[in-house]
Amino acid sequence: MNFKRISTVTGLLVSSVLLLSETPVQAASFSPFSFQTNWSGFPPKGDILLESVVVDGETLSDFSFVTDATIISNDVFSGGNTGAASSDLGDDATVGLSVEDPSNADILGSLGNPYLSSIVDTEERGRAIVEVSFANPVSQFFFWERGMNSKLLVEALNDVGEVVASYLFDSKSSTYAGFDLDTKEIDSEQRVGSIGLLLEGATTQTLRLSSLGSSFNGPDYKVAAASTPVPEPVTFAGLGLTAGMLILSRRRASKSA
Repeated sequence: MNFKRISTVTGLLVSSVLLLSETPVQAASFSPFSFQTNWSGFPPKGDILLESVVVDGETLSDFSFVTDATIISNDVFSGGNTGAASSDLGDDATVGLSVEDPSNADILGSLGNPYLSSIVDTEERGRAIVEVSFANPVSQFFFWERGMNSKLLVEALNDVGEVVASYLFDSKSSTYAGFDLDTKEIDSEQRVGSIGLLLEGATTQTLRLSSLGSSFNGPDYKVAAASTPVPEPVTFAGLGLTAGMLILSRRRASKSA
């Protein structure tokens, strides 16, 4: 009798695992939002440090910055305004670097710090695809774009590199971040805009950021994420609920026997 009950419980648990594994992953999506940037420093040419952001009246100051960067493709730099993505920083800035033909480490050097004067610069007609990763799964992202005149394709990837959500934002509709930026690649100061993206229905550790030719007009960008706790996986939560119901059922059966 006991063996039969154990077999029943085991069978139900296995069935639950199979059911959960066969359930399609819900589609995620990006929702844009505006935010206020609080910064300190010496624009337009000096270091500009990100202090906090204000979203719907709430001040956030705990950020995750890029911990890894991989250049998927980048137009070849052969002098002048050729190439696509490069590392750039303010004329008088001390944090960041200026490299026309960057390596993965150079892109990380531009994005892996809290300075908004340290950016990735993309040429107007260039094509560049870069994947950036964060230390932990996150869902709320903050972008800054120098010029407020470009587009950037943002894609969230899952653990096996599949796209789970995408959003093409146009910085012409971004919110002015309150400072201008004059960098080593540009001989004039330009306004910096901000756009937030909330990934709904999932978290991710990796974003794919793409500038795909003249229609994108060369986005010059910085990205950070809000540090958030990792939610409990739905499979574990579902199995916990199933096991609890089975235990309760066994206790009731024992009392009635």
